[in-house]
Amino acid sequence: MRTLVMNLTRFGDLLQTQPVIAGLRDQGHSTALICLDNFAGATRFLPDAEEVFALPGAGLLADLDRSWPAALERLAAWKHAIVRDHSTSPLLNLTPIQSARLLARVLTTGPVSGFGLDEQGFGYYGNAWAAFLQTSTMNRGCSPFNLVDLMLRAADLPVSGRDLELAKPDQEALDHVQAMLEAAPTTAASSRRGYVALQLGTSEPRRQWPEEYFAQLGGLLWERFGLCPVLLGTASERRLVDGYAAKASAPFIDLIGRTSLPELAAVLCHADLLVTNDTGTMHLAAGLGRPVAAIFLATAQPWDTGPYRENSLCLEPNLACHPCAFGTACGRREECRQAITPGQVFELIRAHLLPQAAREQPSGSPDLHSVRAWKTCRDAHGFLDLSALTGQETDLRTQWIRVQRHYYRQFLDQRSDIRPPDHLPSLPAETRSQILTSLEQSIALLRILESQAQVLAISPLPRIKQKFMAYWERLQAHWQADPFFPVLGRLWLTESQDQGRDIAGVLHLTHRYLNLALAWKDAFDRH
Repeated sequence: MRTLVMNLTRFGDLLQTQPVIAGLRDQGHSTALICLDNFAGATRFLPDAEEVFALPGAGLLADLDRSWPAALERLAAWKHAIVRDHSTSPLLNLTPIQSARLLARVLTTGPVSGFGLDEQGFGYYGNAWAAFLQTSTMNRGCSPFNLVDLMLRAADLPVSGRDLELAKPDQEALDHVQAMLEAAPTTAASSRRGYVALQLGTSEPRRQWPEEYFAQLGGLLWERFGLCPVLLGTASERRLVDGYAAKASAPFIDLIGRTSLPELAAVLCHADLLVTNDTGTMHLAAGLGRPVAAIFLATAQPWDTGPYRENSLCLEPNLACHPCAFGTACGRREECRQAITPGQVFELIRAHLLPQAAREQPSGSPDLHSVRAWKTCRDAHGFLDLSALTGQETDLRTQWIRVQRHYYRQFLDQRSDIRPPDHLPSLPAETRSQILTSLEQSIALLRILESQAQVLAISPLPRIKQKFMAYWERLQAHWQADPFFPVLGRLWLTESQDQGRDIAGVLHLTHRYLNLALAWKDAFDRH
């Protein structure tokens, strides 16, 4: 069976669709992929996408500015190429925005999973994981799960425990890049024993490690291990070369804005490792099986957007404010950008990513107190996990993330028998008391909502409806204001909008959340 998969996101997110496509393949489905035309080049790395339909998004917007009939004509012609062979094919939509839901509705008369629209034009979610995926997409930093695992579960696919596996560049691209690297006019070429790729830029300046820090790190890797820095990035990031060059103490090869996508992949294949911000290049390197050291600043955090490959190195500043919320101004002068030093990154790379011979060399033993370092791994259920390298495993933040992973995994799988963890982390007494009080208030509000919904099922009186909505808003406000349950508050808002169209859906949803709160409270009562 041929399944349409729609992902209208950027380069990195599109690459991370690969495990979903592989999961469909394992279930006997061939795949046709729908993506934006400006990122269609990324589909060359998705080996199981048998067809690609590139949506001319920018062209449609330009046509709308000139003439909306011309835009409709362009869309109709593009749609015809799909509908001709796939008018009844199932469609998996991984893009939650309303326009993508509408597009899914008009492309097929077959079933739409993930994110869709019902007959009345209201949005719906294929399952609870899809609702959580939208919640985490809109509120990055609130999810304890990697984005790839969320997409797999939103697609009703099992988490396989396999790493991201992208197609390698062809031999022509590999040979061409090798010639470029060897011909680069670097000094002391005879001392060069390999390459370290450095991705200097990122989508937001505040999420960018300073280029002078990259230069200092490049100097350390050249001096100690003979790894020649290779600068990567887009043509719009050419300005970063000047900042790097001003602080560079080692030779480097400047390829910023000078590689095609296949050539970028080939550079990564030739490099001994990649050091990067949270970027699409990070995901490309992970999917090509290359060692990655990724730095997560400002709103970026490795729990949800880290590289989907075991044994990758993820670094974030050890600051109470990290990760910061979207849409908020930094009151600390972007302190996080300077919190992780080149010496710290060098030592963590030496100890965890380079060959054994490098690990046995004498260490400078830098102070690592200002960095949270993690290595990617798998948990007992196959989900991507993080293992602390710098002592954060016992921190309250880490322990609470692990508690959330345990309960939300069962809750989103809609298990009726939510089980406590084998070992509940030993939280501070004040924190435990605060969580228990919040859960007790949640249970009381949910029980009132449940009883009111039962009355409404028999007699939908306006007075009861008003009371129900008042308590619904109280519950929403309670979770949103609670430092431990904002994820639950956002998910409740998302799911109640989806399932709250009839009283049966309201009762089912309220019962699920009550079951979760009771199971959670019971575990803390016993602890």
